[in-house]
Amino acid sequence: MRNAVLFSDDSPDIATDIATTTTAGPKPSTRRNFLKSSLLAGAWILGSSALPVLDSLAADGAIKPGTPSPFDFWLSMAADGTVTAYTTVTNLGQGTHTAIAQIVAEELEMPLQNVRIEHAPVIKQFHREWPTGITTLGSAGFYTAQTSIAPACAAARQMLLQAAALRWQVSVESCLARHGQVLHAASGQKLAYADLLAVAATLPPPDKPVIKKPKEWKILGQSVPRADIPSRVDGSAVYGIDVQIPDMLVAAVIHAPKFGSSLQSVEVAPAMAIKGVHKVISLGNAVAVVADRYWIAAKAANLLKPVWNEGAHAQINTADMRKQLLQAVAAGEGKAFPSPKRQDSVATKLALDTASMIIDTSYEVPFLAHATMEPLNATAAVTAKGAQVWLSTQSQTDTQNGIAKALGFAPEQVQIHTQNAGGGFGRRLEHDFALEAALIAREMGVPVKTIWSRENDMRAGYYRPMTASRVQLALDKDFMPMAMRHDTAGPSLLEYTRVTNNPAIEGFDWSFSMGWLGNSYHIPKFDLRWTRVDFGVPSAYWRSVGNSQNCFFLEHTLEQAARAAGMDALDYRRRLLEKNPRALAFVNAMSERAGWTKPLAKNHYRGFAMNGSGARLFSAHIVEIMVSKPGQFRLVKIIAGIDTGAVANPKAVEAQMMGGTLFGLTAALFGEISFKDGQVEQQNFDSYPLINLAQTPPIDVMVMASDKDPQGVGEEGPPSIMPALANALLAASGKPVTRLPLTQAGWQLVS
Repeated sequence: MRNAVLFSDDSPDIATDIATTTTAGPKPSTRRNFLKSSLLAGAWILGSSALPVLDSLAADGAIKPGTPSPFDFWLSMAADGTVTAYTTVTNLGQGTHTAIAQIVAEELEMPLQNVRIEHAPVIKQFHREWPTGITTLGSAGFYTAQTSIAPACAAARQMLLQAAALRWQVSVESCLARHGQVLHAASGQKLAYADLLAVAATLPPPDKPVIKKPKEWKILGQSVPRADIPSRVDGSAVYGIDVQIPDMLVAAVIHAPKFGSSLQSVEVAPAMAIKGVHKVISLGNAVAVVADRYWIAAKAANLLKPVWNEGAHAQINTADMRKQLLQAVAAGEGKAFPSPKRQDSVATKLALDTASMIIDTSYEVPFLAHATMEPLNATAAVTAKGAQVWLSTQSQTDTQNGIAKALGFAPEQVQIHTQNAGGGFGRRLEHDFALEAALIAREMGVPVKTIWSRENDMRAGYYRPMTASRVQLALDKDFMPMAMRHDTAGPSLLEYTRVTNNPAIEGFDWSFSMGWLGNSYHIPKFDLRWTRVDFGVPSAYWRSVGNSQNCFFLEHTLEQAARAAGMDALDYRRRLLEKNPRALAFVNAMSERAGWTKPLAKNHYRGFAMNGSGARLFSAHIVEIMVSKPGQFRLVKIIAGIDTGAVANPKAVEAQMMGGTLFGLTAALFGEISFKDGQVEQQNFDSYPLINLAQTPPIDVMVMASDKDPQGVGEEGPPSIMPALANALLAASGKPVTRLPLTQAGWQLVS
C-alpha cells in the first residue's frame, strides 16, 4: 500500500508510540473503523468465493464467529463508484498492478480510471497456497490476481445484477452491467453500482463465480498506459528507501568480508566521536552504526576497523571452485533425478553406447548478483508489544514470520508495510536485511531505517549458484537426438534460501532440473544428475532461476548438433518440434519476424534460442551480431518473442521482455561474482557492469497473443538471450562458447 500505515484495534501500542504515517501518507484507521466508515458511506467489501469468516473482524466484534459474512479485503467499493482492489503482488515495476486494474475493470464492467490498486495488508486471510502466503515470485502475478481478485469481481458483478433485479422486480437475465451501472434495456432503467450497494451486501455471493474468458475481454488484452509510470518518472513514487518516520534514526551495516566469519572486535571510540552517531551494534556476522543520517553512519562505520573470526570457507577462490565443479561433472557420480517418469538412466546409457555421434560439451557459469537499483533497506520500529516494518519486499509472509521469530513475537504482532520496490529479481525474496533492521530497532528503542550499501549487498548478499554442466547428446545416423545425459554440479540454493517453497525432492535440488525436463523439444530419453558442491556462499533464487543457465546449456548443445547435421538452426529445431504444433508455429513466427531466410551482410551472424515449457509457454531470441575482428563483436539487433497465451496488456509484456532481455544480456556479457582469498572481488557497478545504452541494439518484441490460459512473463526474458548470443558467436567463429560471461570466453563487446 503506497503510503498508508494500517493498524488494528488489537495491534501493538506501537501505533501510538511512533508516528503513524509515512511521507505524504494518510492517517491510519483500524479495521473496525474502516469497516464501519465504509458501510456508513455506502461502501462494501467483497471477499473470495469461499467467503471465510475473517478472524480479524471476528476479533474486533464486527461479526460473530461462525457467521458467514460477505465482507473481506479483496475488493472495496466506495459510494462514488471508485473500486479499490487489494493485491498480494508486490509492485516491482513489472506493470502487474495495471493488469490487475484491467481485471477489475473487465470483470466489474466499469471504467478503468475508477479502479485503484493497493497492496493487501499482510494478514492470513490473504495467504495463498502458491505462491505460499503473500509472496511475489515465479511470474505468478497475473495468475494470482486471476484466481483471487477476478472471482471476487465476478461475484460482485453478479450480486449487483441481482440487487438491481430485486429493485426492479425483473429477471437477472434481463439486466446488464455496463460502465459502472446496471441497465434494464426493456424499461430503460439504470442504477449506478453505488445505489445498489446496500441491497447487494445482503445477498449471498455465488459459490462459483465465473470469470470472463479471453475471447470475451474488452479491457483486458489492450495496451493501456501503466498508472505507475508518471510517479516513477517524476520521483513521487515512494520506495522502501524513501520511508520517513518522525524521530527515525538510520543505520549503516558492514558485513564480514568472508562468508562464515563472525565479529571479534571493533574500535568503537572513533565512530562514536563523530557528531550524530548514537550507537555501534554487533550483529554477529556484521556490525551496524546508528546515526542521525545515513552518510554520518556510513562515515563512522568506515572507522570501526573490525576484526573477524574466519570460518570454514575463508580461503575460497574462483579458480579452485571451477576446478572442483568441472571435476564433479566429469566424474558423473551425481544423484539421479528421482522421477521414474522422466528419468531413464538405462535407456540413455544404451543410446550413448550406440550413438552415431555424441555432442559432448562441458559448460561453466559463475555466481551472479541480483544488482537491484534500490539498495536493500528496511525501516523498523519495535516495542515490547510488537513491531512494524516498512520495506520493499517480495516475501511479506516469510519476512513477517522471520522477524516474529527473531523478536519472540507471534506473527500477528509484526506488521509489514509493503512499499514499491526498485527491482527485486529474487533478491527481495530473502529477508536477511529486514531481520537486521528489526534487531537494530529493538536495540535502539526508536524507529530505525537500516540501509545496506550496494557494495555491502554485492559482497555479502545472496547469488545465483555457480554451476558446471556436462551435456552429452546422443545422435542417430540422421543426427537427431536419441537421448541426453546432463551432469550438473553446484551449491543448492534450497539450503540457503529463507523462502517458503517446494523442498528438495529426495535430496535433489529441483532448481537444477528447470529447463531440462518438460522442455518443448522432443528428446526421447533423459538422464539428469546433480552433484552437490558447496562453497559456503549463500545462493538464492535469481530471475528465471535454473532456466537462466540450463537454457544456455541445452540450446548451445542443440546448435552444435544442427551444425553437425549440416542443417539450418531453425530447420533442426523444427524437426524436434514436429509433435508440438504450437511451439512450431511460434518458431515459424519468430523466423518470419526476423527475416531469418534473408541473406546477412558481410561479417554479420545470428543465433536463435528458445526457452519452452512443454506446449504452454515459449519465449525466444534471435540475435544478430557483426564481428569486427577476432574476439570482438557488436550487437546489431535483437528480436525477442513470447507466446504466453492470453495477454492482459501487450505493451507491458513487451516492456517485460525488453527488461528481461537486458537483464540476461548483462549476465551473458559481463556478469560474474568471483572470489579471491575468500572475498568477493566485485563491489559496485564499476566492477559489476550493466549493459549501457550505447551498447544496446534495437530490440523488437513479438508478442503472440491467443485465447490459451495466460502464463507468466517476468522470468521469460533472461534464459534464451544468453544462448542466442552464444549461438551467433558459434556461427561466427565455429567454436562453442563454454564459459560465461563472454569476457571469460575470449569475447569483447564493442559499441
